[in-house]
Amino acid sequence: MKIWALFAGSIALASCTTNHVTENPISSQNSIDSAQIVDYYNRATLFADSNQYYREKAREVALKNGSTNCTATQLFLEGKAFLNLGNLDSADAVANKGLSLSYQPNEAGFRGKFYNLKGNTNGYRRNLYSSLDNYVKAEKIFRSVNDLNSLAGIYSNIANNYFSLKDYHTALEYASKGYQLLKNVQEDRIKANILTTYAIALNKTKQPNKALFIEAKADSIANLNGDPMAKLAVTIGYAEIYKADNRFDSAQLYYNQCIQLSKKLGVKHFELMSQIGLMGIYDEQNAFQKVIDKGDSVLTLAQELNNRDVIHTSKRIIGKAYAAKGEYKKAFIFFNESYELYSETAGVENQRNINELRLKYESEKKAKKILKQRYQLAKQQKEIGEKQTFIAMLLLLLLITVLVLFFVRRLARNKQAILGLQANQKIAESMIQGEEKERARIAFEIHDGIAATVAGISYKLGADTNKQEVVELLKGLQEDSRKIAHNLMPVDFDKIDLIEAIELFSQRISTSITEIIVLSHPMNLQFSTAKSHLIYRVLQELIGNALKHAQCHSIFVKFELINNELTIQVEDDGLGITPSQIESGLKSVKERISALEGRITIQSIENRGTTVKIQLEA
Repeated sequence: MKIWALFAGSIALASCTTNHVTENPISSQNSIDSAQIVDYYNRATLFADSNQYYREKAREVALKNGSTNCTATQLFLEGKAFLNLGNLDSADAVANKGLSLSYQPNEAGFRGKFYNLKGNTNGYRRNLYSSLDNYVKAEKIFRSVNDLNSLAGIYSNIANNYFSLKDYHTALEYASKGYQLLKNVQEDRIKANILTTYAIALNKTKQPNKALFIEAKADSIANLNGDPMAKLAVTIGYAEIYKADNRFDSAQLYYNQCIQLSKKLGVKHFELMSQIGLMGIYDEQNAFQKVIDKGDSVLTLAQELNNRDVIHTSKRIIGKAYAAKGEYKKAFIFFNESYELYSETAGVENQRNINELRLKYESEKKAKKILKQRYQLAKQQKEIGEKQTFIAMLLLLLLITVLVLFFVRRLARNKQAILGLQANQKIAESMIQGEEKERARIAFEIHDGIAATVAGISYKLGADTNKQEVVELLKGLQEDSRKIAHNLMPVDFDKIDLIEAIELFSQRISTSITEIIVLSHPMNLQFSTAKSHLIYRVLQELIGNALKHAQCHSIFVKFELINNELTIQVEDDGLGITPSQIESGLKSVKERISALEGRITIQSIENRGTTVKIQLEA
């Protein structure tokens, strides 16, 4: 289940510190009024039925006081309240308003708090890189004012974002930083949240015993303080740890406790996280009817919070449950809606980052062009001066030099054109060979797979055997047809780039047994359509081979661009291949990479998987 983005936002929300909103007050009255504002918002959290009343009372105090300190305190806590209610647009607007205020030097920490708030809203929206950017801005401000209390919370928030990116070791690094600053944290609520984040990071890095020990400390703090928000974070932390350790009974108990407490406090994101956590457990246990029963409440809450990522994931799981029960029409509807939702939303953040990088690239390119023009102008002026001085003596030599340069450049251009044609021809030949091999493979799969299955179905129908056996054969036939259809599906590289194409391909062919994960940072690859097609077919073959032969649980496809060199790594955790197979196998892949003037290396360890690394000039 991909619910780490929701978890990141929920814990990040709880980690917005309030204890320092009144530090360095400009007057004793400001301190009194700020404390009153904090108290009203605490009451709004504890008494959900009176939430609006207490928030309005806090606004009245801030308006009457009129100072920047009290205004910023009220705005920050109002933004937190909007996050609790799932109103992300309003929370973001409040953060922007807070950043627009004019602060005295001793109030600079408020900017960090509002950047923290923007990081929270972007985290909920799955704009993870924008979220990290805001957290980093907050970190710099808190460092500059030596606010170690807020800095600990920021490190915890950054760790939660890395949970969403599945970079658990980096998440542990930042969670550890927050844990090391725990003695500087004043609020027990924040202490409990930081400990919970650290515990989950330990659990995700295979340290379950230490994780439970840390979470027990968080639970002790929450119980001692009696803060329901702290208890809420600890409860969901226990649920996530037990679920990751496959202790599903304990996980369900804590998820249900979290649902009840979330409803009481009106914190809907925690409720949604717990609901989808339960759905994930039911899916793991193949309790398909429970998945279907839980589906309506999860979808209703996700739609209320406009969490499209959860809606997409929930519909996919519900579709899988209906398919397992043999209700294929309903399964198709949910799978189709899930796919359409994914198609609408996938790549939005990546595209934004790509556009920003493209803008920076174009600006840099223009600057370089201007410098080049100035350099050429200076060079020309120097050459003119030299010609005026020595024109009589060097006229003949200059003419000869011009002619020589002309013919040399012409020869160089012709040679470059020939090399380009040869390279394109090599790529085209490799593509033709690859397509021929693909046709042969598909023909083999149709003949030995689909055709054989159809024959088996025909025989069993004629023999009047058990219908369930026929149904199982039809399921196999459906899966084989789906895989062949996905492999045949053309890719329009004028509309999407190579990485997006591989992500879509991986999403389509991932199974419940094998998960395909694509890892990349935003990058601008200037490949031709032919070259993109060739690389796509290579990766398609490598992934297909791993699915077909490796008996693996996970396949990682990693893209990394360093110094204009693209490195693509396909790694599985399957059976591995022998040295002789490495030497003689993957002939077509090696030929295609050679045609692209790239390098390929293959490493494999028996029963620990295979890694294929491809390096190409970008």
